[in-house]
Amino acid sequence: MDLNEKGFVAIKFGASWCAPCKMVSVSFDKMKNEFDSIEFTSVDVDEDPGLAKKFRIRSVPTVILVRDGQEVDRLLGSVKIEALRKSLRNLSKEKAA
Repeated sequence: MDLNEKGFVAIKFGASWCAPCKMVSVSFDKMKNEFDSIEFTSVDVDEDPGLAKKFRIRSVPTVILVRDGQEVDRLLGSVKIEALRKSLRNLSKEKAA
């Protein structure tokens, strides 16, 4: 994953031992089918501590929305699917602008 490329990326930071992360994963996976202009990726903070450090991840789950390599939104904790959908819609609207 090259975060310096042009485009939109949604990154879900979590861990295999984190129960709330598993719940957010369900919503995150559903959004992949709704937003084909956004690249979705998941990062296990235990397996990729460098990327977690780069994005200053202090707790999991955390979803970061990135536009053209820059963070534009951050959702912390057990994000409800409606909140995730709203943030993703806002990100995809930026594409049209």
